Amino acid sequence: MPNPYLVRLREQHDALRSSIEGMQTRAAEGNRDLTEDELRSVTEQASQLKALTDQIESLTEVETRSRRVGELTASLGDERQGDAQQLGGEQTRSRTTTRDRDPGHYRSVVDGGERSFFADHYRSTVLNDQDSRKRLEEHMRAVTQASGGTGIIPPKWLVDEYDPLARQARAVADMVRRLPLGRDPRPLTLPKQTTGTDANILTQSAEGANTAGWGTDRFATDKDTLTPVTKAAYQDVARQLLDSSSPAVDSLIFGDLRSAWDAIVESLVCTAILAGGTATGSTFANEAAFKAADGGAIDGAIDAQTAVAGDQRGPADLVVMNFRRFGAHRKLKDSTGRPLMPVSRYGPQNARGALGNLMVGDLEGMDALGTSGIPTAYAEKYAVLRRHAVILGESDVIDFTYEQVAGPAAVRMGIWGYVGTLVRHPNSVAIMTVTAA
Repeated sequence: MPNPYLVRLREQHDALRSSIEGMQTRAAEGNRDLTEDELRSVTEQASQLKALTDQIESLTEVETRSRRVGELTASLGDERQGDAQQLGGEQTRSRTTTRDRDPGHYRSVVDGGERSFFADHYRSTVLNDQDSRKRLEEHMRAVTQASGGTGIIPPKWLVDEYDPLARQARAVADMVRRLPLGRDPRPLTLPKQTTGTDANILTQSAEGANTAGWGTDRFATDKDTLTPVTKAAYQDVARQLLDSSSPAVDSLIFGDLRSAWDAIVESLVCTAILAGGTATGSTFANEAAFKAADGGAIDGAIDAQTAVAGDQRGPADLVVMNFRRFGAHRKLKDSTGRPLMPVSRYGPQNARGALGNLMVGDLEGMDALGTSGIPTAYAEKYAVLRRHAVILGESDVIDFTYEQVAGPAAVRMGIWGYVGTLVRHPNSVAIMTVTAA
């Protein structure tokens, strides 16, 4: 019997969602933006919807756990009865299935794992190996029961091991504003205000008289569109590596594919920043001008930070550049030999040493990052920006496919997804240039 309280919460959840969708549908059919009252109503209902969702998820988890405990208890009773009594030569079996727990086929080496997740997937797909297919099906049923996810989901230990590490390939991509796309490739339309009513706030011209400027229609709106594209990368993996069937192989393959994907995303974000920013920053004719004590890189950074603040969204808080420019900034020193851009933060460390290779410099109060996503060829560009001026939309489901286009000795494994970038506020991104060596 369903929980009546959960049923009532679900009815409230559906009513709020229908109300929000109804207002958005009416605005779309009228080819207009949401009115102020509609936007306020949608915002308030969305907040209520989020609170209801969190409460439903929490209570549903309690119900699910209670049901599983009951099933496990019943199954233990069935097993004891089967051990004590056999009817017709058949023994009663447990009703617990692989959906109730992770079958444990793909564990790490530390946990005693002996099988490779990627090797099994390759054998089941290409070689039609039934044992590998069975293990994969049991694994997928266990890990997708709650979320209903699709695609190929690597073992949790792989994701847990890889994700916490600082990945140099995503230095800038991890700093800007991120919007999850799920599996939806449709463009995102983001409304914005282009002109405000600041000039309407005037001093009254005379006692008892209205100033004409008070009623001038200055308010204007527009929209930005973030259009996702499909990005992909592939790596050739030796057949011998897959046939070794060790969990250590999974760590190598998963890390390699994710690194390739991260490099693509990082390059896309950096390209969007350089293309969508405003060339209000300094231009240095050569490296000597960049290093000059008067009007060089430091003064240029301050000027760019001030120009970004003129966009009325706050001063710049991030500087992105290639590794050569990052090193050139680190070499800048004052008259006493002290660095003008010290490295203020390093990657996490443990007893064995550094866990990542990301260094963050402090350039006049802004975080400075070196990245491989920006080219090193002259004319060499770098950007001083407010990080929330840039939006990255990225899908959260990654698929792997297998081909033998390189011959039987190697297998090509690909990774792909939807990704899009948008410089939301071009005047909050100042582009700097070093023209020549």
